[in-house]
Amino acid sequence: MPETFFEDPRIFKPKQGPHGQIQTWGIFPYIEDNIWDFDGIQMMYRTMAHQFSYDNRSGKPWPEKQFMDVLKDRKREQLSKLDLADLDKKDIVIKIHLKFLQDANGDPRIWRRVRLSAGMKIGVFQDKVLSPVLNWVRNLHCYTFTDLRDGAVFGPEDANATDIMHINQVGYDYLPDDKYMLAHLFSEVGDTFAHLYDYGDKWHHEIEIEKIFPLEESYGRVQILDGKGMCPGENMRGSYQYQNFLKAYDTDSYAEQVKKRREILDCPNYKGFGKPPSLFDIDAFDIDQANERLIAALSSPNSVRAGMKAFTMPINPSAHDSRMGKLKKGQSIQREWDHESHGYWQETTSSTKDKRSQSACAACGKPGGQDLKTCSGCRAILYCSAEHQKAHWKDVHKKQCSRKYLKK
Repeated sequence: MPETFFEDPRIFKPKQGPHGQIQTWGIFPYIEDNIWDFDGIQMMYRTMAHQFSYDNRSGKPWPEKQFMDVLKDRKREQLSKLDLADLDKKDIVIKIHLKFLQDANGDPRIWRRVRLSAGMKIGVFQDKVLSPVLNWVRNLHCYTFTDLRDGAVFGPEDANATDIMHINQVGYDYLPDDKYMLAHLFSEVGDTFAHLYDYGDKWHHEIEIEKIFPLEESYGRVQILDGKGMCPGENMRGSYQYQNFLKAYDTDSYAEQVKKRREILDCPNYKGFGKPPSLFDIDAFDIDQANERLIAALSSPNSVRAGMKAFTMPINPSAHDSRMGKLKKGQSIQREWDHESHGYWQETTSSTKDKRSQSACAACGKPGGQDLKTCSGCRAILYCSAEHQKAHWKDVHKKQCSRKYLKK
């Protein structure tokens, strides 16, 4: 157990890394790259040795959980008193880059620049903006966002992806990201916050605030401004391994480069690439494809974190998947068979509209809260204005809306 947990959580002061930033609540020591250092094997042994002493077996919470509950309460109280001074009503320009992946000049090799509202909920941002803009698969892996000023961590409530088993390695616990906004993660231009994707592989991202627009110039629309580099393939073992992959790729023969392209294209997030490996440019960024993914994400309900996407190879095709809990109203389980891999992808989806406080306009991405209006047909999509609803109906939603409504 990390030494931090022997301190008093009521007066605990998080530890800064070598760059002055605080990661994962400040409970772990750091290595040179400003990344926290943990002993995964030791954590596993501790869990195995004491699993009968805590929680369901004895009713006593783990000491780590008791410590984290106090840290979370302290952060909640601080956020409840925070005056955002209309920051949540302003547009921002952010630059997202994958850490440790640099080109020959030392610049980020994979990055995206996006304009959006700082009032967007963190969970909506990850699901409907960051994932499609980068080309990560929506709702496949767990993730966190970290306020690097104090190390507070935010993540998906009720997440059940396979990599949730590694949660102790990424900070033990977090605040629900659908309750807080991007504006809670920064205060001024130049601030950065961290995003970790996939608790197992660990893809490290850093997000910088490049510009904050005044209120009169803020309209809330999500816009992809620029970018560079293709997203790594899902499950390609994380930032550090992919760094070595790219270094080898740069010096490989053409034949070896084609093999590496095939390896990327075999990953779940490139299933729809639809072109031969020779046309895959690892350093390119296709803004048109990114916009298509963004439009599709904004036009759909939020992902159901309690039924995250997973690949299953069943002994019996009709076997029940124990990871899927009780379905709520409007939810259903979707299966997509992959006969070449002898299994299927399974995910819980929702056909009901999102909570207004945890959504955004399907046409532009503006977070409107209670002002968002529901599509009168399917009643599953929200809009910030009648004008946007009409435009979105013509361009996108007419193909999605309920057939019953279309027949009227």
